[in-house]
Amino acid sequence: MAPNELLPTWSQIPSETDVVITHGPTKGHGGRTADGFEAGDAVLLSELINRVKPCLHVGGHIHEGAGVYPGGDTENGIMFVNASSVDFHYRPVNRPIVVDIDPSP
Repeated sequence: MAPNELLPTWSQIPSETDVVITHGPTKGHGGRTADGFEAGDAVLLSELINRVKPCLHVGGHIHEGAGVYPGGDTENGIMFVNASSVDFHYRPVNRPIVVDIDPSP
């Protein structure tokens, strides 16, 4: 599926959403594979930064990108998390991730 094909899906995320959870990560926030390819979704990233503006985006799928990317977009205040619990070989080695958020009123 071409990245722009997902725009109709991402455009359905309500603008007033504080937490967005998707299967995969956004581009630049936990999508780098073991061979160095950036698999994150740039179209989703654009929707989150320019329209939705959540406090938190949680993705996964790219196991080797697991982790917290605080201030991943400091200008817009979005925290990005790749919450994959397994490593590249599907071993459950990644610790649970706990984050505190302060949704805007």
